[in-house]
Amino acid sequence: MSDPATQLREQIRTLQAERRSLESKLLQPQPMLPASLIERFLRDGGSARATPAYYLSRSEHGRSKLTYVNKEELAVVRQRCAAYRAYQQNLKQWRRVTATLLQRWQQLRQAQSQ
Repeated sequence: MSDPATQLREQIRTLQAERRSLESKLLQPQPMLPASLIERFLRDGGSARATPAYYLSRSEHGRSKLTYVNKEELAVVRQRCAAYRAYQQNLKQWRRVTATLLQRWQQLRQAQSQ
């Protein structure tokens, strides 16, 4: 059975590799839109539409703002919204891994001082 310090070092190496992978993804330049794409079937008067209309929903000054998306732009807008969501998820994961890595470094320091 290996000692706790050796196990902690292995966990640190694994976490560092995961963090490097996430950093690589986060540093890839790509066009993003910090908004959500929503689909609505309502017209201004409240009557139903046969086909959906697409809107970008984003926060401006603490309020939600809807912006109509033309059908010609829909594919590009959808991709850019998805890129932003993926970026945010990777950033959240990077923060979690970094916090765990800090804990493991502290545990290693304590294990080595005993």
